[in-house]
Amino acid sequence: MSGRQRLVAGLTGLAVAVLAGVFCLLSWDRANQVAGIISALVSVVALGTGVLALMSGHAGSVRITNTGPATAIGAGSHANTGLTAQGSVHGGMEVDGTAEARAEDGGRANSGYDQL
Repeated sequence: MSGRQRLVAGLTGLAVAVLAGVFCLLSWDRANQVAGIISALVSVVALGTGVLALMSGHAGSVRITNTGPATAIGAGSHANTGLTAQGSVHGGMEVDGTAEARAEDGGRANSGYDQL
């Protein structure tokens, strides 16, 4: 777990503890009202965070580096040391430092980006 993930987990735990304490001090009717408002606010924040993540350039990014060699032997075989994708790759794509890909007897070889 990274430092940033630990921070988020810690702040989430702290928020839960504070809310539990607040709810214990309130009457049931008032606690229900506060919980409804907090739920609405948190759901809007979660929706906004999800949309922001989808819009960022890092969503769907692919990085292929330092792969080993591959050999395809025979018709219909495929050696791939890079990236083979069905359709286009959304987001960033980097293929670097791939090893040799060899094809013999009718096979296919790819050491970079191959779009099917």
